Amino acid sequence: MSSRQGGPGLRRWASPALVVAAVGGAAGVVAAQHRMVRRALRAAHEGRPGAELELPHDVVHHDIVTDDGATIRVVERGHGPTLLLLHGVGLSTGIWVHQFNDMADRHRVVAVDLRGHGCSTTGARPLGLEVMADDVVAVVEALDLRGCLLVGHSMGGMVALVLMQNLLEEDRRSRFEGLAVVSSAAGPFVTLPGLKSLTTLGVPLWSRLALSAEEAGAWAAPGRDLRWWAARLAFGADPVPAQVRLVERMLEATPAGTLGRLLPLLIGVDLSARLLDVEVPALVVVGDHDRLTPPRYARRLAHALPRGQLVELPRCGHMPMLERRREFSRLLDEFCAKLA
Repeated sequence: MSSRQGGPGLRRWASPALVVAAVGGAAGVVAAQHRMVRRALRAAHEGRPGAELELPHDVVHHDIVTDDGATIRVVERGHGPTLLLLHGVGLSTGIWVHQFNDMADRHRVVAVDLRGHGCSTTGARPLGLEVMADDVVAVVEALDLRGCLLVGHSMGGMVALVLMQNLLEEDRRSRFEGLAVVSSAAGPFVTLPGLKSLTTLGVPLWSRLALSAEEAGAWAAPGRDLRWWAARLAFGADPVPAQVRLVERMLEATPAGTLGRLLPLLIGVDLSARLLDVEVPALVVVGDHDRLTPPRYARRLAHALPRGQLVELPRCGHMPMLERRREFSRLLDEFCAKLA
């Protein structure tokens, strides 16, 4: 009898108690990870290697105006065979800082701020891989670049594939000697029925909500934490804190509208149908610790490209140009030598 009388009372206070405990536990987790991020950012600031992660002072800047009014910022340094570098989503030309420092004595190193990133504006056309590929063609024509090795990282690799698929054969042969696709994929990423549509609808909504919360000041600290965790996820084991901070700052500088438009497009991308059209020699590079575009996508891409060659870097994440500075530059040098 006593247990029956105590049961409802127990139930009356147990549920609120569980809710309070759950909320308290979640708050504790959030507070703990916030402290972890703050410690990591302090380590990045204290351990920052000075000018090592800053572009050289003698880089040359170009602003290329497109037909729809966008301004595309281009940075270059050095002389020799041209490396044309395209960064990933949320990044900018600064991600190639080591290549500007290490390779400009033997190459013309040219990097593009893709539309909506860095110092490049958006213009009237909507953001997408096709329009960014057109922007790169405009840069190539404006600077009269020939015999380039086109290097695309992550989203930049997808832009490079679209460019190669769309370019006329004679233009492709005169402008580009080869292609290097780094930490990227041709897709498809989404194969479950309906999931692609759900993702396409959901990601922009999440982006708008996050932007509204951030503008209202309600998401300031969590927003910073999310950017840091996104940056950290891009690296493999034991990353250099200053490099994580560099990526985090680029993500912070990227307009939310740019990310909101591009993320669903990238999740739903599928360039696999026309890979046979990419007939130039192609180097596919991936880190075996890449959690954003895992090696299976690189293997699939290298196998599908008519002249694809795969290189997997051990204990490397999504950022080989930073994590494997010397080895990555050597790979590009050796590939350029083969092309010559």
